[in-house]
Amino acid sequence: MIVWHVCSIKEFQKYLEQGKINKPVRAWEDIGEAERFSKQTGRQIILRLKFPNETPKLFGHKNKARILSYSFALNDYLFPHKKQFFKKVEKAKQEIAKRISGAGLNEFA
Repeated sequence: MIVWHVCSIKEFQKYLEQGKINKPVRAWEDIGEAERFSKQTGRQIILRLKFPNETPKLFGHKNKARILSYSFALNDYLFPHKKQFFKKVEKAKQEIAKRISGAGLNEFA
């Protein structure tokens, strides 16, 4: 079964570093509900996951949410270029630090 997990950018970075989504994993059965929840909570990332068909429904939530009682392992298909992504992020941080120190703004940091 395909489900949609809504998370923030910070949570997504944590998932990538750990290689999993910690339990309990909650997800929506349809993209419309996931988009509504994303807008309502301000969480900007929606992940498409594959849950087992027998995953129990989450009480409430218009009967459109599912919950896994164990952690969800992230495979390479989810984000195959993870190492390159983090290298680019680190390079961007270093570039920003150079610009700040070159402009004499480091005294405010």
